[in-house]
Amino acid sequence: MKASGLDKDKEFVAEIINVQYQIYMLDGYLESQWELSKKETGLLWEGIVVSLQSMGYKDKEIDSMTREIADYEKIEKNCRKDKWPTSVAMKDFYQTKSCDVRLIRHLIYLKHPELSAVWKEKAWQYYDIITEINDDVADLQEDVTTFNGNRFLISILRKGTDKTFHKYKEYLGKISNRANEYFAEKAERGNNKQLAAWTMDRSLQTFKLLDTQIKSKVLDKLSGSLLLAQMK
Repeated sequence: MKASGLDKDKEFVAEIINVQYQIYMLDGYLESQWELSKKETGLLWEGIVVSLQSMGYKDKEIDSMTREIADYEKIEKNCRKDKWPTSVAMKDFYQTKSCDVRLIRHLIYLKHPELSAVWKEKAWQYYDIITEINDDVADLQEDVTTFNGNRFLISILRKGTDKTFHKYKEYLGKISNRANEYFAEKAERGNNKQLAAWTMDRSLQTFKLLDTQIKSKVLDKLSGSLLLAQMK
């Protein structure tokens, strides 16, 4: 936002805050209710669509923009069918989970296309995945009391602590190496180097967070998870 100067455009800022708010409303409903109402989810989706229509986007554009939000909603709904996020590959899960962040960023890029000369939209892919992993690990205790499809939490409940931490560290190392290779090959001069640094910083933070969580007392409280009570 700051790089584009759009942080000073009060109307645009209000518009994207509204889009994000409408997505959060849907997310909050999925997290708080196990039995879902089609009418309620329909109304929440209407809020998302209207927020994008108010920015001037047409139905076909909105369908494309929100496709991955619908994909993530399906992952969350599948928990009600005893189909858990651990059956979804980590890359696919965490890329889909970042759908709201990427939508907001996409709206910024559409408004200010010149940003592509600083960072290509694609260049954020590794940062997004690592950040979403960080989010799941950080929210471990919080999500014990919700129906959030936290893949990290669900993996511990279904596969155990040791296996989960090993798999997450292994994947985090893999995606971090891919990010390094990508930036070494694709990164241009200037601010793109900054994005590479941000990505590596986030990776290091997440490795440290994994080490912190495996030693924390929060693991003793996971047996009280609302999701565990729903697992067959």
